[in-house]
Amino acid sequence: MKIVFLDALTLGDVDFKRFERFGEVVIYQTTSKEETLDRVKDADIVVTNKVVIDKEIMDNSNIKFIQVAATGMNNVDLEYAKKKGILVKNVAGYSTKSVLQQTFALVLGLLNRVKYFDEYARTNYPKSNIFTHIVDWFEIDSKRWGIIGLGTIGREVAK
Repeated sequence: MKIVFLDALTLGDVDFKRFERFGEVVIYQTTSKEETLDRVKDADIVVTNKVVIDKEIMDNSNIKFIQVAATGMNNVDLEYAKKKGILVKNVAGYSTKSVLQQTFALVLGLLNRVKYFDEYARTNYPKSNIFTHIVDWFEIDSKRWGIIGLGTIGREVAK
């Protein structure tokens, strides 16, 4: 069995040796659109994150399984894969907690104007004679949030 990783650079620090017990492992750090077909034509399993696997790639290869190394599946023609009997899976849920945390960090950072005050504290505040800087303040107390999309991450934000 031949396993091809098309964009290993997007995966972080992975011990690829652990996959060798399943067959031949070929690792590409990045793969352009023009390189894709040549790299996957003899593969049984393709692991992709950002590289598109479309009808042309599937029709001209021996792919049996596509592992999307992300939650989004938009880089694979799912309907065509199903017609061809190619199994496609993603890694749903791998980033839910970290994206939830980043959502709150960004919202609070914007509301509290963290970037502005950081810059102000570094440049203007040390030169001030009064060491005071009054600005309009927005507090989230008693405010309503709007969440667009209630998938796994959206539901975690809502909780």
